[in-house]
Amino acid sequence: MGHLARRAAIGVCARSMDVYLVPAGSDRYELYCETATVVPDTPTSGAPTSIRHRVTALFRRAVAEGEEQRLGAPTAPSQSAIRRAITRKLADAVAEQRLLWQLRRQEHARLVHPDDLSDTAALDIARRLLAADRDKHRRWSVIDGLLVLASAPIALLPGPNVLAYYFIFRTVGHVLSMQGAMRGVQRVSWAMTPSADVTSLRQALALDAGARATRLDQISEALGLDRLATFIERIADRPS
Repeated sequence: MGHLARRAAIGVCARSMDVYLVPAGSDRYELYCETATVVPDTPTSGAPTSIRHRVTALFRRAVAEGEEQRLGAPTAPSQSAIRRAITRKLADAVAEQRLLWQLRRQEHARLVHPDDLSDTAALDIARRLLAADRDKHRRWSVIDGLLVLASAPIALLPGPNVLAYYFIFRTVGHVLSMQGAMRGVQRVSWAMTPSADVTSLRQALALDAGARATRLDQISEALGLDRLATFIERIADRPS
C-alpha cells in the first residue's frame, strides 16, 4: 500500500477483524495483518463468455498465483524471466492489499495500538493512513485501467499475455482496495485495544541488528503473529 504497507489480523468472527497499528520508526506507523489465503469476492454474474466473467477469472487466477508464490511454491523451470518477475509482483501485491480487501466485508474491527497512544490518537492515525490508501488506490485504478484499455484488443484473447494479465489484476485489485479503505474510514466501527507489546516494538527498533531480531521474535510470539518480525524489519525506517 505505498507509504502504507497495510496489514491486519483476522479474528474468529466473520464480521470483525483485528488490526495492529505498529510503530515503523520514531514517528511513523503501519497497519499490519496476518490472514489465511484470501481471494476477494468479485462480481461473477453474466454469461461465462462475458468480459466481466473473463476479467473476474483472470483476477482470481492472478491472486491464486500470487498466494502460491508467497507460500513458497516452486517456479516452473520453463517460466520466462518476465513471467517470474510478474509472479513475484503478484505475491507482493496480494500481501500488500489483503487488509483493504478484507475491510470491504467488515462492519466492526478492533484496533490494537501502542499503549502510549490514546485511543483517539491511534484511531486518527489509522484513519489517516486508510484515507491515504483510498486516494492512492483511486489514482492507480484509473492509471492501470487506461493501460488495460490500451491493450484491450489482445488482453482477453486466449493465450499468454502476461502484461495485460498483470494490469487487469492491478486494476481490479486497486478498485477493491479503494473500496476497502473507504469503508475503513467511513463505515467500520472500531473498538480500541492498547497493547504494551505493540509499544515495545518502538524500543526494539532502536536496538542493533542482532538484538533487534531477537526482540522482534519475542514480541511476535507474545502477540501470536508469525510474520510480524519479518514485516517490521522490511518497513522499519523506510521513507514514507
